[in-house]
Amino acid sequence: MKAHSESSLQVIEDLARPTAHDALLDLETGVGDVACAFAGSVKSVEAVDDRPEMIDEAGRLAREMRVAGVAFRRADLYALPFDDDAFSLVVCRNGLHRLPEPVAALREAARVLSPGGRMVVFETQVSAVVDRSLNELARLREPAHRRYYRLDEYRELFAKAGLRVDEEREDRRTVDLDYWLDAAGVSDEHRGIVQSRLQELPVKVQGAMDLAFADQLVSFSYDVVGFRLSH
Repeated sequence: MKAHSESSLQVIEDLARPTAHDALLDLETGVGDVACAFAGSVKSVEAVDDRPEMIDEAGRLAREMRVAGVAFRRADLYALPFDDDAFSLVVCRNGLHRLPEPVAALREAARVLSPGGRMVVFETQVSAVVDRSLNELARLREPAHRRYYRLDEYRELFAKAGLRVDEEREDRRTVDLDYWLDAAGVSDEHRGIVQSRLQELPVKVQGAMDLAFADQLVSFSYDVVGFRLSH
């Protein structure tokens, strides 16, 4: 599963094309792995999250990795504590799906993005077949989850925020259910509910998700997409 993280970081790097002159904002930093991965490649890194526990965890990771030059802070994603045009590069990995007002957050991120700057968004995407089922499973796994969007819906969100899609990268990931649940700290009670829901999915949905049961192991696949955006 670490490979999935490394793979997404590679996609983000390919889209972002960071340079030593970039001022980077890591939006919804989570555990801080994007900020830590980019710290040695750019001029400065600000990493923000609206969850104090995530800021604490990101700071711990940075100390463990002996990463310097990253400022972690809690922030309102709809009113970022930065001046207009403060960053030449903004990255948001796996954060958009939990925002109740994604367009407002994207507009605020665009405000702090300098002219000629790049914004990279990396997220899970859904097809019409798996939309309802995968989003329901994601809400059981993470109560703060709002929505994984279809590709056309992501494009619409960006357009409403005044952003242009310059490049897209699509990929497909296969994940072990146990790891997927462990990563979110899911309780034993909810783990059983998720597994039952997977077994009850319509055959068409199971096929679209490559759902597989082998002994005590369960795995499934989902699609991800990365975007490079600009004003």
